[in-house]
Amino acid sequence: GQLYITNATSETWRSWNGYGEVAVRAGQFWNVPIFGLISKGINLFVPNLGNSRATDASARFIVTNGVVYSDNMEMHTATMRLQYVGAVDLEQNVDARVTAQLLRNTPLVGWLASTVLTPFSKFFECQVTGRLDDPKITPLYVPEPISDAILLPLHPVRSVEKILALPGAGTNAPAK
Repeated sequence: GQLYITNATSETWRSWNGYGEVAVRAGQFWNVPIFGLISKGINLFVPNLGNSRATDASARFIVTNGVVYSDNMEMHTATMRLQYVGAVDLEQNVDARVTAQLLRNTPLVGWLASTVLTPFSKFFECQVTGRLDDPKITPLYVPEPISDAILLPLHPVRSVEKILALPGAGTNAPAK
């Protein structure tokens, strides 16, 4: 990878500006929370598909006022492609959109399978917010009751709190 900081001061992270690019070959990314939650969601529909070793991943990005933004981050496995568009600041707050294209990289028929499954890929289009170490994933095109049921195995405690509507559930407010 390459990172070029063109302007910055040590007084505040918000002063950082620059650009760069990164590329990885043959990586295992699924232990990284921002990627792993998507992987677990895919595994609910096709077991172990979400755990495929990444053949490559790459992104070009810019840094503006301490916020890193990319509109072309892609991760490829032998059978699918994940595309991320969004930003993360230097305090690890993330706001991104991810789309999983299942079977996209399948040899010989991937482009056809991906085209046929395009409506199904919308099911895997999600907004990712929160912190890099504890991301919140919200499906964009799935009604909330269905998405809550799907996400239950990914966040069991958070889901139970939401179902029971416990006081303070989903907030950082101290209990009274």
